[in-house]
Amino acid sequence: MATKTRVTKKDVAEHRAKQARDLSPKWDGHESWDENQFLRFFHVAMNYYRLEFNGRDLKPKVINWMSANGYTKDQIKAFKDTKDFRCNTTMGSIAANLLRGMPPVRADFNDGKNTAQWLIQEISTVIQNGKNDVEPEVIEEKNTMPVVSIQERVREATFGMTEEIEETIESFSVDPESFDPKAFKVLNLLRGKQVKAAHARIIKDFYQRQYDEYLEVQEGKCDQLKEAYSHLSKVQIKKITVFYHEIISACDMLMQEAKVNRKPRAKKSKPVEKIVEKLKFLKQDEKLKLVSIAPTDIVGAKELWIYNTKSRKLGKYIAGEFNDLGVKGTSITGFDEIKSVQKTLRKPEEQLKEFKNSGKVALRKFLDDIKAVDIKLNGRINEDTILLKTQ
Repeated sequence: MATKTRVTKKDVAEHRAKQARDLSPKWDGHESWDENQFLRFFHVAMNYYRLEFNGRDLKPKVINWMSANGYTKDQIKAFKDTKDFRCNTTMGSIAANLLRGMPPVRADFNDGKNTAQWLIQEISTVIQNGKNDVEPEVIEEKNTMPVVSIQERVREATFGMTEEIEETIESFSVDPESFDPKAFKVLNLLRGKQVKAAHARIIKDFYQRQYDEYLEVQEGKCDQLKEAYSHLSKVQIKKITVFYHEIISACDMLMQEAKVNRKPRAKKSKPVEKIVEKLKFLKQDEKLKLVSIAPTDIVGAKELWIYNTKSRKLGKYIAGEFNDLGVKGTSITGFDEIKSVQKTLRKPEEQLKEFKNSGKVALRKFLDDIKAVDIKLNGRINEDTILLKTQ
């Protein structure tokens, strides 16, 4: 059974009244149903209203039923003036079903009790309990437009995109034998309607429940579903299941395309001062007359010379191919782990003085000329490390 797409209650009421059929459960032919068929349809109808509406949405149904069953204008006004929460979903669903042709009394249902009589008693209770309800005064502001959320706008737009789908489902209900699920190109329709990922998600969620039910019918494990769909052949069930599968697949494809085509968010650049703020190093060494360069000079450099005053090691970080040196926390990043080495100085004062006086060309072989074992650098910088030079 086809159900309708909900937007806001006002939009649904106006749109359905003008452009679409009322797809709520109808009780046509109930006279020929046996006890199980009647009970099954009753549960389906009650679930429809429970899932699609709340008590506030269904309050107008109760008012319509009162108008059609001899209530006075004063009685209807008394019910209408009560707080909306007093009208529960069960009341509204019963009233809606009675308006759609449900018989108020049936001998093999609910011990033959009168459903209309129960509704009359509930209405009386609501009027009695809500007779002192006072609505807060509403102050109308001039030139104030109603605020409509983005979600409501999206759902409203989505509602108009499913009209052809609903009509196709309705055509299956009218003539399941000649129904052709492949004749209706769901994906082309949705693309033509400019369906975006947000719309596709709403459409999929709406039709997913009925699709799952048809799949369960095909499995044939649920006796209740077997009975509910006994008027359809296996071929007809397969046809409508294929059509619902087309709807779900089309929505999945549109959502996936949106993910692929989504422009990646631009990464916000971090200030260099923020990048090096956690780097721990020795600012100066009076004995060796050494002063560290600004740590911000490291970021983007190709080489970094360092000297550890505790271990007497002079080291050179060389950026890896296609990389620049960087800083992360208290470590150097982006360096070539093979080429970046350090050596122990035997006479630090003399060798460092020579280092300071060397130019670019001389520094290329400065470490090679030191007679000591190469030791790989690990990237860590500490409080004993002087930042000598970058280039």
